[in-house]
Amino acid sequence: MNKKGLDEMQVQKKNSIGNQAFVMLLYLLMLDAGLYGFGFRWISYPANVMIILTLTAGIYVIRLITANAFVGPAAKTEKPLMTVVMTMFFAALISAAILVLMNNTSFSSPGQIEEISAPLLFITAGVAMVVAITTLIIKRIQNREDE
Repeated sequence: MNKKGLDEMQVQKKNSIGNQAFVMLLYLLMLDAGLYGFGFRWISYPANVMIILTLTAGIYVIRLITANAFVGPAAKTEKPLMTVVMTMFFAALISAAILVLMNNTSFSSPGQIEEISAPLLFITAGVAMVVAITTLIIKRIQNREDE
């Protein structure tokens, strides 16, 4: 990836998509709070906010990738395999640290943490792999277009 990062058009597109994602997040959270006030509970409290946040962040990243505003143009061809492996390792390490911290704190019962530990590790590592592989694909496509 180029040291300069994104060009002006990519920065403007990224800011525009970010503003729209923030407004969408705001509206979804307000809708959820309004429905909660009327007695409609689709999922218990912490999970509903996390699902809305994850959904909005996913839409944000997908829109950035489709708008070609996720990574800057690359200066040379590079071998990003080590970067992909380190990203996956780092994501798994963070997932394990979150599980250990949640298990040692008194936010919830220990049985609850054991029930969600495997899906949490799987989802976090899966998302890291998808982001790393998508970034790799985008870099290669941009390199082909530049040459």
